[in-house]
Amino acid sequence: METSEILKNNVVPRRFSQTPIDESKLKLLSSAIRSCPSLDNRQPWKIIFVRSEEIKRSLSAACSNNKSLIEAPVGLIVCGLPDEAYPTLGGYLNSFSVDSGIVIGRISLVAGQLGMYTDWQFSFKEEKIREIIKAPAECRIVSVSPLGISSELNTVPPPKQLHELVSYDHF
Repeated sequence: METSEILKNNVVPRRFSQTPIDESKLKLLSSAIRSCPSLDNRQPWKIIFVRSEEIKRSLSAACSNNKSLIEAPVGLIVCGLPDEAYPTLGGYLNSFSVDSGIVIGRISLVAGQLGMYTDWQFSFKEEKIREIIKAPAECRIVSVSPLGISSELNTVPPPKQLHELVSYDHF
């Protein structure tokens, strides 16, 4: 899919096909993750690709029993690493959450270009996921997503009007 189509698309996958993801697509996605910008190029994240059916079932249970994590051929976990992030963003925030959001956007865009979808889950039990993937205590789970080809799409509410989102010179 072309980038302009992806940016106009206001759909999310309702269901995922179990069609396996070609290894070359995962390598392209990995390269996009590696080249993703972050503050001071610290890249304070670790992305976990999950292919194990057993682990995907456990992740589903830790994400309010989200079945799409079981359906999709791959699960994705974005882990933020606060200790590797820029310590003070705007005087009040460690950069790992913003940097992780940037890599989530990059993953979604590149996945779309490769004919795949993501469906980022933000309702999860962090400690349980950390345990499932054997992540260290300092790792923060930012998001979990299925990754694959959609077998059924779901429309979402239309986006806000442009003037509600963008202004020039003043708020």
